[in-house]
Amino acid sequence: MRILIYTGKGGVGKTSIAAATAVRLAKEGKKVLLMSTDQAHSLGDSLCMKLDTEAREVFPGLEALEIDPSRESRRAWGTLQDYLRQLIEQKANGGIEADEVLLFPGLEELCSLIRILEAYEEGKHDVIIVDCAPTGETLALLRYPERLSVLADRLLPMIRGVTSVFGGLISRRTTVPKPRDLVFAEFDALVKRLNELQKILRDRSVTSMRIVTTPERIVLEEARRSFTWINEYDFGVDAVCINRIYPEEAMRGYFEGWNEMQKESLKIASESFPGRKQFSLLLQENEIRGTAALERAAADLYGEEDPSEIFCRQEAFRMVYDPQSGLRSLLIALPYAAEDEIRVEKEENDLLLYVRSEVRRLRLPDLLCRRELSGWTFDNGELQIRFGYSWQK
Repeated sequence: MRILIYTGKGGVGKTSIAAATAVRLAKEGKKVLLMSTDQAHSLGDSLCMKLDTEAREVFPGLEALEIDPSRESRRAWGTLQDYLRQLIEQKANGGIEADEVLLFPGLEELCSLIRILEAYEEGKHDVIIVDCAPTGETLALLRYPERLSVLADRLLPMIRGVTSVFGGLISRRTTVPKPRDLVFAEFDALVKRLNELQKILRDRSVTSMRIVTTPERIVLEEARRSFTWINEYDFGVDAVCINRIYPEEAMRGYFEGWNEMQKESLKIASESFPGRKQFSLLLQENEIRGTAALERAAADLYGEEDPSEIFCRQEAFRMVYDPQSGLRSLLIALPYAAEDEIRVEKEENDLLLYVRSEVRRLRLPDLLCRRELSGWTFDNGELQIRFGYSWQK
């Protein structure tokens, strides 16, 4: 089974790209599940049909659904929510809206992602395609399980100990019952499921994240930052889709000034995602709505390529820290290069890597943006680029 996650800045057309990919694969004979985890669902609009929280058949081979985060949150930890609500209402004497207090930012959306795990475990489909929330939200969600694990490992045992000693007293002094083991078991199960999901999402042989962008410079800059952040969290990006490229004939007259800007943006894009497959889609004459239009868009986007293929398994980089020297380093694999073919430069927040006649451009992680390039070494096919502060030179 393959899991393809499409993410990108809001408004770049990732829903259309995800839906077009799903239609293409289903028409080729694969069993495909297309799901939207974006709260601002537009998947049904793209497919020209009404979708629900349960999978509905679009045509034979393709099913689609729009996830309701509130519903998934209740499924995942409703018992603990109910217990906390009782505590809050008892303490506040009805003066606080408990439901508002129990809104943990990002947790509802995170519970939505468990549906990916459930679909994966069912094994009914060849490909699961996810139209994900805008990039910033997606990255926050991907890191959330680690934070919940800390909570489960450190806080819950303490709460269990306190309630085992004082639980009866709490029940006698208030109308709130002593928390049952089920309350804690449910939260433990949620953390376990999220950790299982994270393992699958980090498995490059199963899951590929794909960034959707447009040639506009502001949008492309976010895509480049996203590529860096996703790699920092050890998730695999195997392709980038550049949507809404203006055709030459549309760049005449009033829009002629946009032509050079678009060419420059496309050049930067070609340098910024090394080793990743890049797909391009011209601005379509009409809206991409309905399966016929989606199928045509997928043909233009992918050509003869199989969208379910794994286009890259390699890490873009690894970051290491030496506490003795205070240096941070980027490690980049260059297995077929020779040392005399390599040149490294830092340009504002970008790392420029010249290998033979090829230029690679990487938006540096935030930890390195304020540091200076202090040197690099190349050994056994791996380039180590060191960054320090000026006083460390």
